[in-house]
Amino acid sequence: MKRVFILLVAIATIFAQDTFAQEKPQKSEAERAEQKAKREQIMQTRLELLKSELNITPEQFVKFEPIYRKYRQEISRVTSMNKEARIKKANTTNENALKIVSARLANQIFTATVKQRYLMIFTEAIEPLQIMELYRIDERVSREAQKIIKSRSNTEATTATPPTK
Repeated sequence: MKRVFILLVAIATIFAQDTFAQEKPQKSEAERAEQKAKREQIMQTRLELLKSELNITPEQFVKFEPIYRKYRQEISRVTSMNKEARIKKANTTNENALKIVSARLANQIFTATVKQRYLMIFTEAIEPLQIMELYRIDERVSREAQKIIKSRSNTEATTATPPTK
């Protein structure tokens, strides 16, 4: 369990660094290449974690890996397409609050739709109990990443703001 938590934190840390890098307005080719490398590193870490935690056999893994990569790509696309859902709490006003809640609920619906569609696709590679565990682990990794991003964001906000007298 401790090993799983360490891997989750490692994934979340890499994810958090990648997210902060995305906030820059324009990126050079080197920055884009670095981002791509980080995303691949995150994917490899996720795959290693899942392989060990789900006890995926080498035969299963050959089928599982491409399916999982497509699944994560769709989840990322769905969650990143709705910019209103990513507005920070500090920037929420009465005027935009309902739009933000609506966008976040839409993201949950779209994400659940992708998960539902992949439920049967995953059965081509792994067993139903492994699929159940896969979704549980994926949720845990996402929650840990969000916690780390939030704490780093709060830390950066407090260090970026000059002290008032």
